[in-house]
Amino acid sequence: MVQKSPEKGRALVEKLLREGRLQLVDAQPERAQELVTQARKHLVSASTLASQDGTGAFQLLYDSARKTMTAPLLAQGLRPKGEGSHAVLGEVLLAQFAPPHGDVLKKFDLMRRLRNNAEYPSGPPVELSAEEVLSYVPHVQNIINVVEEILPRLKEF
Repeated sequence: MVQKSPEKGRALVEKLLREGRLQLVDAQPERAQELVTQARKHLVSASTLASQDGTGAFQLLYDSARKTMTAPLLAQGLRPKGEGSHAVLGEVLLAQFAPPHGDVLKKFDLMRRLRNNAEYPSGPPVELSAEEVLSYVPHVQNIINVVEEILPRLKEF
């Protein structure tokens, strides 16, 4: 018998599918693992770049978290689409895996908001210091660790 993805969060996933904020695609567990591998490289690169270009390093760090958060959805055959697609990543993963991983996964939304402020400033340009960027490295590492733990257990939605 084929095991399905977690029942926890199913109602939200179905709602987002109906709204067109999420779409069904072919499940790609191998591609999901590749995203996590890329994310690990981005994490190292962001740490190295932080002292030279804090804002650029944060973008790379955010990309690491985003790719990692995308991986479980892709493994289940789900893909966010349209405006707000990055927010959907956090919504779905929190619905499916919090608890026990809520505290770790919530950091992605915090990063998403900071990244949006840096990318689309409504006031003066946002410059992030190396210290600020490096303070997020452990959070992204924790996100990667959680996703690596849950990824092997995921099945098609």
